[in-house]
This record gives sequence, structure tokens and C-alpha cells, in this order.
Amino acid sequence: MALRRNRPGLAVCAIGCAALALTACSSSSSSSSSESSESSASSSSAAKTVTLQFWSAYNTTDAEASTMANVVIPQFERENPGIKVDSVVYPYADLLQKFLAAAAAGDPPNIMRSDIIWVPQLASQGVLLPLGNLPWYSPIAASALPGPLATTKWQGQPYALPLDTNTQALFWNKSDFKAAGLSGPPTTLAQLYADAAKLTIKSKQQFGLGVDGTDIWNVAPYIWSNGGGFTNASYTSATGVMSDGGTMAEVTALDNLLKAGDIGSDFRGGSGAVSGETGFPKGEYAMYLDGPWAVPTYTALQPPPDYGIAPVPSGTAGSISTVGGEDLVIPKNAANLAATEKFAQFLDSQFAQLAMAKVGQMSAIATYGPQEVSATPYYSIFVQQLKTAEARPVSPGYTKLDTDFSNELAMIIDGKVSVSAGLSAAAQQSNTALSGS
Repeated sequence: MALRRNRPGLAVCAIGCAALALTACSSSSSSSSSESSESSASSSSAAKTVTLQFWSAYNTTDAEASTMANVVIPQFERENPGIKVDSVVYPYADLLQKFLAAAAAGDPPNIMRSDIIWVPQLASQGVLLPLGNLPWYSPIAASALPGPLATTKWQGQPYALPLDTNTQALFWNKSDFKAAGLSGPPTTLAQLYADAAKLTIKSKQQFGLGVDGTDIWNVAPYIWSNGGGFTNASYTSATGVMSDGGTMAEVTALDNLLKAGDIGSDFRGGSGAVSGETGFPKGEYAMYLDGPWAVPTYTALQPPPDYGIAPVPSGTAGSISTVGGEDLVIPKNAANLAATEKFAQFLDSQFAQLAMAKVGQMSAIATYGPQEVSATPYYSIFVQQLKTAEARPVSPGYTKLDTDFSNELAMIIDGKVSVSAGLSAAAQQSNTALSGS
């Protein structure tokens, strides 16, 4: 665990100056003058240097944290003499609670990389600085992708900057498609479901489709693409949306595929379930949705699977996937705001965004897409998919809402409740989550 560095206090400086003065009394006048000048210059330099605390949960097992610490931050410090940045990395599971505790104690970091689902929770608790009136906010917002930008707002006001993002696309096994007489990946949801049945070979434990859980992240692309949803536009109610025709149609379609044996164990989950990312390269799933992080995993396999990546198949509403990623938040009443603002803007600059994109942090800024693809060609489908990707409900109650929906969907596919009854119950429970009750 990274620890915060103690900043030098005024008392320490005073003691140091007194010690220098005593030493000077036993030296020659020229030495005294020289030491006095050096001390004055050193004190002046220290007084002008601002140190910012930047908290994150960057991965320390790959190049994420090291690229931020050794590439991005040094470049910012070169461009901004007098500002130092202390990058403090915490485990993801600890970061939110540490931030809340620090904010409550009046000693938060200057800036934090926040999971997108934390932003409405933090904003509703009044611990974040609203950004809408800052003069540099609008140009960044105007250049951001709409899905990631939606994650930064609470009750119509922006409380964060979009930083990095990700989404899903369709991974399909070329060998399985060829063996099934299919020329390429499905382009519509209807074709996806038909192909899943053709690609299923029960004697080989090969399933046409993998769906990695009943949570919103995994099922939203099917539901949104067919015109369904989870809440109204203001994130205040799930009634009439979570249980509407589009949502019911897609839940019914997925339930029917599972009952026919065309979806694998990942959908139900539990002991013995095989995730899409694990089963896909082994031939257990012919298709599934996943993010760009899967590509390096498959590239490292010997031999790598023979696969392609395609957009999420379209329904009546188009091809829509789920937005993931992180945002930048600045605590309310944080110290050194001017320096913090400079660092926040820099993290959304071309240099910082493209440096982090090379290590898997796709940019939330739309204009950097072509450069990302040039440096990392397999980003191409994901960059395209992000143009229509949607944010999950931006609400402090999202985690509970997601759990309520996921639990009811699990009961539906287990045959314990009907689709209609399950989604109606999920909507009622979600209303409570959205109201904060």
C-alpha cells in the first residue's frame, strides 16, 4: 500500500534556519554570506513548490501505474516547474472508503481517479467540486465521447472529468463459424441468436454464446440495442422501463437460449461456471462480449485462438454497448486548486491520454481515437463502439439497483419466476434504490 508523504512544516523550516545561523557565527563572513544566500534560495524554492496528492487504483502488475508515475507525471512536472505530483496507488477495494474517510477528516487528496459508478455517490454526499463553471471545463466536455461524459454528471451538473474508458464488442471464433458454415459474425441480434443455436455442439461442450453474468454490465448491450432499458432519463424511476417490452423481449430471448442449451455456464454463474474469457480460447464459447483487455491475454497464448472482433449486433435501437472506465474528481475545498486544475487538464491532454492508451487505458476524448488506433490497431472496433456506448444508471443507488436486477434475472433464468413477474419486482426494488430509501 502506498503511503502519503509528509509535507515539510513551517516549524521544521524555522529550526533549520536557526541551525544555519548558529553555524554561520563560527565561520568567516564570506562563508556566512554564501550560506545565507543558499539558505534563502533554498527556502524560496521550497516555498514556491506545490506538491499534489493524486490517488488512484491503477494496476501495479502491468504498466498502468508505472506509466503514470514514470512517463505522464514527469512530463507534467517539466511543463509546470514548481508543481510536484505524488502518485498514490491503493487497491481498488480500498480506494473509495479511504477517500471518504480522508474527505471527512478534512484532508482529502488534491485529485482522484474514480470509478465512474462512484461519481454520483460522491457528488450526492457533497464532497466533490462542481466543475461546470471552470473556464477550461467546456472545451474538454465538448471533445469527450457522449457515453463517458454522461458518467461525470449528477442532477445535470458535472462533478468529474472523463478520463479513461472501455466497452465491449463481440468476440467470435473463426474456426467455429467456418465449421458451422457461417461466413462471418452476426450483424443483428436476431442473427446472433440464430447463429448461437447453429454454433452449439453439445457433444463437445461448445456453446454458441457466452453471457458473463446477470448484472447490467453484461446484459445491457442486448437490452439497450433492442430499445429496452433500466431507468428513465433522469434516473429517478425504473417503472415502465426495466419492465417494458424491449427489456422483456431481450430477457426472454436470452432465457430461451439458455433453456435450449445455447448459452454456457457463465450466465448462471456459481461454482464451476466458466467465464467467457476463460472458455472462449478453449473452444467452449463460439461468441461472447468482452473488452479490449482480452486481446493481450489471447495474444500471449500458445497458440492464440483464431478469432475476430465485431460490433455488438444491432437491434431496433442500433448497436449499443456499456461504458466502463474512470473519471477524475477534485474534492470540494481541496488545497492548491490552481495547481490541481492544471494537472487535471494535463491528464486529459493528448500526451497523457495517448501515453496511457498504449498500456490499455483507452481515451474518453473522441478526437484521440485515430491516434489510439494507429498505435494499437485492435482498438479499432472498440473506438467505433464507444461512439454509441451508453452509461449505466448514473445514480448513488446504482450498486443496489444492479444487485436487485441481477438477482431477479437469476431467478428468471432459474425458472423461479416468470419474465414479467421478475422484471416487475426488479423495477419496484430499483425504485427504492433510486430514491435512496
